[in-house]
Amino acid sequence: MSQLSGKTAVVVGGSSGFGRGVVEALAGAGMNVVAVGRDRDKLGQLEASSGGKVRGVSADATSDIVAAKVIEQAKPAVLVITAGATGTHRPTRLHTWDTFSEFWNTDMKIAFAWTREALLLPLEKGSSIVIGSSTAAWSGFPLLGAYAPTKAAAWGFARCVAGEAEPMGIRVHCMLPVLTPDTDMGADAIRTFAGRMGVSEEAVIERMELSPPLTAKAYGEGVAQLITDPDTHNEVGYKIDSSGMTPMSQVST
Repeated sequence: MSQLSGKTAVVVGGSSGFGRGVVEALAGAGMNVVAVGRDRDKLGQLEASSGGKVRGVSADATSDIVAAKVIEQAKPAVLVITAGATGTHRPTRLHTWDTFSEFWNTDMKIAFAWTREALLLPLEKGSSIVIGSSTAAWSGFPLLGAYAPTKAAAWGFARCVAGEAEPMGIRVHCMLPVLTPDTDMGADAIRTFAGRMGVSEEAVIERMELSPPLTAKAYGEGVAQLITDPDTHNEVGYKIDSSGMTPMSQVST
């Protein structure tokens, strides 16, 4: 991936989970990576292990000011947005508006704020924006009434923005990963589902066909492939699981 060497990437949500996998993959490909996250200690670990390729920014990714400053200063060739809320998974009747809207006010605000800044600058021609969503976007699982519509919105947002960005020479993609116990958020969701369903976590993993799990490393490698492989450039969205990436045009939802 020599075409990435020496270029700059910004990874929003880069301190853990899929974001950390992306940071490590892009830094490994020779990019200078600005990792934005809340956890200063985890960012410090990334910096220390990267050989100078990673700079951590400990900040609230929902802040418009943070997004503007980082994009203006870094002027990245690649922007990857993975940050999101852990949130509350429960039946709709047990939500309040505050708990129901937590994903909307975090995940979608982050996707909007950082994408807007990238287009406003704008990024240079040939740059890429990768927005994270989830296969929950088309889920009918009863406990995902707050989460699933937010991920459907992110997928729809990416498709709309892709058309807006194309005349600027900027590609926009969307990654839709399956739920996985390999990330803190995924493991928390599986524990919650198991508790509310009265079954074991293993039973949830089996019912949702989550084994073998998608790893953060595989997700990061998938993002690197997406932004470097010309064969992927004509598709906006890709589902990703442990077997690899599938264009959304080939996925039955």
